[in-house]
Amino acid sequence: MVAIENVLLAAVSVFALALTVIGVIAVRRTRDVHLAFLAAAFAVFFVKGLVLTILLFMGSIDLRPLFLVSGSLDIVILALFYGFTLRR
Repeated sequence: MVAIENVLLAAVSVFALALTVIGVIAVRRTRDVHLAFLAAAFAVFFVKGLVLTILLFMGSIDLRPLFLVSGSLDIVILALFYGFTLRR
């Protein structure tokens, strides 16, 4: 059975990667410095997801309760970030 932590962490990583790609495309089209910072913020979320994935599969640290809360909030934050900044 797939743990909810794995699903949430995968969703955060994929969503962050998609938003990073969208942000980079926007920066290339507009050459706007503010969009570059936004794309970098999305990239940081993606890196966070990768690090948490590595820790989860190494099994050395049991952070599963943190994943549930962190993953849920990160998805909401990323959606709000996208909705209020790139969709004007």
